[in-house]
Amino acid sequence: MASPAPNESLWTLRADIVGAKVLIWTASVGRQTELTPETHIYLANLYDRLSHQYCLRARHAKATRFARLAAQHYRAGGWNGPPFAAALAMPRPVKWVFDEAVSRPHGTRQHIA
Repeated sequence: MASPAPNESLWTLRADIVGAKVLIWTASVGRQTELTPETHIYLANLYDRLSHQYCLRARHAKATRFARLAAQHYRAGGWNGPPFAAALAMPRPVKWVFDEAVSRPHGTRQHIA
């Protein structure tokens, strides 16, 4: 995953996790429910970013704990890694298009033959 911004707040990340857990709890009160894969990926992203922030602050025990939680949620969400690159090709243009993209005062356009 991409590393988060270095100035991302721990408090903001913690509040996001608590808010997500509260929403999950309120949605599941009185029901037998499971988290959707999208919810697992969202929580994994939050835990991963929190892990990176703790790592930047040299709190490696907490960083490891949150990295494990992130990995569990990634697996539960069905994440297999980033999409693979593919070579794509476009057909060769039939006719060349010439355009003069130069800014001039209004009404002084020159036509290219």
